Amino acid sequence: MAINSEFVNLPLERLHAEAAIMKGENWRFIQTHAVSTDEGIDLYYSFMKNGMTRNYRVKGVEKGTPVPSITDLFLAAFVFENEARELFGVDMRDIAIDFHGGLYAPAEQEPMTVITPEQKAARDKARKAMLKASAAKTDEPKEQSQGGFVMTPERQARLDAKMANMSPEKAEKVRAALAARAAEAASSGAKPADAGGKKETAAKAEVPKAEAADPADNVDEALEAKIAAMDPEKAEKVRKALGMVGEDVAEEPAKAPVAEEAPATEDAQLADKLAHMDPAKAEKVRAALEARGKGIASLGGK
Repeated sequence: MAINSEFVNLPLERLHAEAAIMKGENWRFIQTHAVSTDEGIDLYYSFMKNGMTRNYRVKGVEKGTPVPSITDLFLAAFVFENEARELFGVDMRDIAIDFHGGLYAPAEQEPMTVITPEQKAARDKARKAMLKASAAKTDEPKEQSQGGFVMTPERQARLDAKMANMSPEKAEKVRAALAARAAEAASSGAKPADAGGKKETAAKAEVPKAEAADPADNVDEALEAKIAAMDPEKAEKVRKALGMVGEDVAEEPAKAPVAEEAPATEDAQLADKLAHMDPAKAEKVRAALEARGKGIASLGGK
């Protein structure tokens, strides 16, 4: 009979609760074993039911981190938990049958965590190779990722870990969605820049600074927002004041200033409106009027 096996990553804080679920569902405990890694000790808990084996993996348990015993649920685990403590230094707590370090009584403390210089060199070499491969993937030309989503090794690893906890049906839907996304990204590419657009941009860049619009012709965006929030009558008067300075007085020096033709009452009203505006905004209005040749003495300007 074929035995199907699956591996599921499990947080340490969920270990005992998950073991209780397995007990409630009549799974049979098989074993617990440990593996020494650069990140700590990986613990594996294996259960079997109806020809199916499920292996829970608790990754990177650091030295001194308490690990709860599951011997209150599966007594047979006491041998493996004592072994993990003696040979790997795992801080197992509340073991039902605790040998207190006397199961094997090893001559050397935590012997399974000791590595030879050759083993260390091999690990360092493998780590460097992995980092180099990861850097090569990261340095791929940007054109390859302009089409959209790119599945990097890091994303693939995280996805695999998540899918391991999904139902087969849900995992299949995720794979189908990723395949569709990858196909869409492959079919789309970066559009070449429009030559005409470049010429237009170049033409704009060649416009002499002297031909730029007079700053006084455009009301500051913040000032326009302020005027838009004013009472319609008040806003109309302010806009009218700005419009009154639209004539080019430089070409008609003999022409009397527009302000002199306006009724004195209108100047007084405008002065009153400016007095109620934000000082900074009011100063911008006065500066715009002055730039067009209108005297601001009657408006209370400095």
